Amino acid sequence: MPPPGKVSRKEDGKAPRKEDLELQCEWGSCSYVCWAMEEFCEHVTQHLQQHLHSSSGGEDEEDDPLEDEFSCLWQECGFCSLDSSADLVRHVYFHCYHTKLKQWGLQALQSQADLSPCILDLQSRNIIPDIPDHFLCLWEHCESSFDNPEWFYRHVEAHSLCCEYQAVGKDNHVVLCGWKGCTCTFKDRCKLREHLRSHTQEKVVACPTCGGMFANNTKFFDHIRRQTSLDQQRFQCSHCSKRFATERLLRDHMRNHVNHYKCPLCDMTCPLPSSLRNHMRFRHSEDRPFKCDYCDYSCKNLIDLRKHLDTHSKEPAYRCDFENCDFSARSLSSIKSHYRKVHEGDSEPRYKCHVCDKCFTRGNNLTVHLRKKHQFKWPPGHPRFRLKEPCDDGGAEVVFLVFESKAGATLCKRQKSCS
Repeated sequence: MPPPGKVSRKEDGKAPRKEDLELQCEWGSCSYVCWAMEEFCEHVTQHLQQHLHSSSGGEDEEDDPLEDEFSCLWQECGFCSLDSSADLVRHVYFHCYHTKLKQWGLQALQSQADLSPCILDLQSRNIIPDIPDHFLCLWEHCESSFDNPEWFYRHVEAHSLCCEYQAVGKDNHVVLCGWKGCTCTFKDRCKLREHLRSHTQEKVVACPTCGGMFANNTKFFDHIRRQTSLDQQRFQCSHCSKRFATERLLRDHMRNHVNHYKCPLCDMTCPLPSSLRNHMRFRHSEDRPFKCDYCDYSCKNLIDLRKHLDTHSKEPAYRCDFENCDFSARSLSSIKSHYRKVHEGDSEPRYKCHVCDKCFTRGNNLTVHLRKKHQFKWPPGHPRFRLKEPCDDGGAEVVFLVFESKAGATLCKRQKSCS
């Protein structure tokens, strides 16, 4: 219910606005609700103060006070820091910010009549990213730091609103980005504000079901559309046969087939700088900075570490939300696969080997089969095989396609292997 004297936007027949936030506290068994971020953060601050005070321990405590001193009590979170209370403070304030983004996501989804809710696991809705340090503003001559992302992003926004226009030529005026090391200019403050999110990593909306955060509503809606059933994915890539729900998603995907960036250490080419960095880290580096706190395991990224940590837990990390289904698994990918096969009927093998006619439900299983059973190989830069029409001698032809951009032209490398 809205606070006294306030009329709900749904009741007055108007579309919801971002100011109409129903912010519900999920600290322990608390069910406090308010409609303003300032009030919400103040309420959560009281939880933090009481929690840190009660868990500080004393000489008379029988249990080790450090065992759960910096544990987050937000529902379905499980965060615990053994380093300092400051880590917990930043973490809990991010829950406040995340709660607001999920509310904005709910409103955005309700405004799209053609979109269904996210079908992913509800148990991940309060899993938020690690916050290793303070939120630091790197605007020139500023360097203010914050524990609360809400205040940090508002502070950075104020820089963009106060930025003065500067003359460029006779008639043009621009605003300059004052972030450390950045030389970008923009026609107005609104564009500057959007640009600053690339420096701060600010997100503007989150999925109310799975908790995923996005830089804009378009990416959030894409997240929903990617979950549509196969019969609704009408737009197919001509290079890898992957299907998409909208033509724009297909166009975005097609860009990944053009490789602009070449590895300096091998023949691998990549479509993005980020994919080249990943390739360098996984193929040409022995550095494993992510280490398990419970054993000697170490890995190269946080995703692999989180998967490994599941092996130390006896309880399944994910459960199927489908009505009357009690399936559970340790990984989100297993839950997704279960949902497609059991609840969407996507269990028919769709990938057929052209050599021995064996069928597979997953494309990567066919790739492994071709490589191990029939000794097929592909050149660097190819993640899988692509089958084409039979060759002249009757054998099937495997075609590898990689698009490279050189001197403004897009080149297609083609290699074939006949069985």
